[in-house]
Amino acid sequence: MKNSTVSIAEGKKSFSRLIQDVIKKKEEIVVTKRGKPLAVIVSYEEYRQSKKIEGYKKIMEVRKEFLKAGISASEVHRESRKQLEKRL
Repeated sequence: MKNSTVSIAEGKKSFSRLIQDVIKKKEEIVVTKRGKPLAVIVSYEEYRQSKKIEGYKKIMEVRKEFLKAGISASEVHRESRKQLEKRL
């Protein structure tokens, strides 16, 4: 994936074009202020994928903690189900 860098001022002037570049050219655009990166413009698809990966990592961390504590996946499932049924 190609990366581009734009200043905030430049980004304001050509926001529509930047969005099109992100979508059509599959670019990631780094937005800077005084030369320092502040934000990244990515496609929604790319954003969702990164959130999924983040979620999987959290699940794996929690899984490790459950295993250390001797709690099985079926126990977690059973307890989660109970809690959910109480809310309904």
